[in-house]
Amino acid sequence: MHSVNAFFLLGDTVLNCMRFPMFRIAYFVLWTSIFVISQWIIHACVSMWWPYPFLDLSSPYAPVWYMAVGLMHVPCYGIFALIIKLKHIWLSRSFPDSYQGLK
Repeated sequence: MHSVNAFFLLGDTVLNCMRFPMFRIAYFVLWTSIFVISQWIIHACVSMWWPYPFLDLSSPYAPVWYMAVGLMHVPCYGIFALIIKLKHIWLSRSFPDSYQGLK
């Protein structure tokens, strides 16, 4: 599932011409926090199967794992921002008269 998501994210990045300002990391923090809190509430109230055993709330290390997974997303966010920046640089140099991405 993660590979499919990465494929569609990179495909969307290649096909669109949107800018990617760094303030959008706030959306990452907001949606990650909402997801984690909602999952904790759901799994605390309902006994369900966890797709990732290390994130099971019965483990005393679950909060540490959640923090580690969240922090792991920060470099991924930076790599994605770099990919977008490199795409804009490459397109502006390859097509200087027609590319209007960063104007």
